[in-house]
Amino acid sequence: MGEVFTPRRVIPVMAPGLISLVLGGLGGIGIMWSWAGTSFPIKLEVTQHFYLMIAGFFAALIGNELLNVLSMEWSGRQAGGITLALYAALLWALLAGTVAGAAWLSSAAYLAMLLVLITYSRTYLKPSKMGFRPSAYNYLIVASLAASIALYITAWIGGGDLGVAMLIFPVSMIYAVMARDIALVTGRRPARERLGVLAFLLLVASFAMWTFGIVEAAGALLAASGAASILFSGVAQYARREKLFSYVKIWSAYLWLMAAGLILFLGAPTLWRDVATHALALGFIFNIVFGVDVILIDMIATQMQKRIVVKPRRGVPILEVVTFLLLNVGMLARAGYAYAYTPSLAVVSGPLVGIAIVAFLLYTQRRLMQLSA
Repeated sequence: MGEVFTPRRVIPVMAPGLISLVLGGLGGIGIMWSWAGTSFPIKLEVTQHFYLMIAGFFAALIGNELLNVLSMEWSGRQAGGITLALYAALLWALLAGTVAGAAWLSSAAYLAMLLVLITYSRTYLKPSKMGFRPSAYNYLIVASLAASIALYITAWIGGGDLGVAMLIFPVSMIYAVMARDIALVTGRRPARERLGVLAFLLLVASFAMWTFGIVEAAGALLAASGAASILFSGVAQYARREKLFSYVKIWSAYLWLMAAGLILFLGAPTLWRDVATHALALGFIFNIVFGVDVILIDMIATQMQKRIVVKPRRGVPILEVVTFLLLNVGMLARAGYAYAYTPSLAVVSGPLVGIAIVAFLLYTQRRLMQLSA
């Protein structure tokens, strides 16, 4: 009998990730409140904010997916204890370096984490436990990590925007994972893999240009990438009635991505570029995560050795509706502030998004723990 999925093994990696989320999120709220002329007890530099959120929280979230959840699905096992301990230690080092203002330590830890993941990603280039050969999804995972490493090093050496260079990591990984997980929503495996690869390449080209200040062209490529990804995913053709709310979340994600591309293409000023950045980091990524992970968690039950009885639920759980609304209303408030400079919108935007993300993560963790109880 094969290995059993152990939800508790995600804790060592997620612990520093959640601390990074709290500190980075509160620091981000402090930055927005300063725009509104309101004081906030936690003050972080913008650089510290994106290191905590991208290299801390997102790296923990994606690391757990690659080392635990997706690894279990593909290979029938989770990453070994040494790999998980090393990755967790690097996250703690990044957290400590960022809080202390030691950029060299944060950078070294971030690159080392990406190297751990790309080394482990060889697992996805081997046949699956069921004998399936690697598909575009598997190769895009490796390509995402390679692009993230290359762009970060290039930006560091060439004086590019490190925040943008780091953001390609979670966004491109969402593209890679969606190449497989979107079938959980549509019920159909994407048929045109070349279109998915094209969407990914356009995304990488967009971020490379954006990193080095070629903003308008980056926006055009980003929008084209989103359009290609929509066509590839099949969400424009298929709408399963029982998964309708997941469709709403995924379409919301793509709308935020396209909005980010449009903002960059129009050469919008600084505040609007902040909206574009967060439209990707929050609007795109979390609407996708909200739309797919709630389905993915149910599928993890099939990895358990014991029989699990799931009571049928009518409609959509209220918490899923609330987190979706909080996330998107918070994002609209950020855009509203960039448009009207209304201080109250800057004050409420961060807390609304933060509550949505923390509530969703606690909800997901609770469901995982119930599977192992």
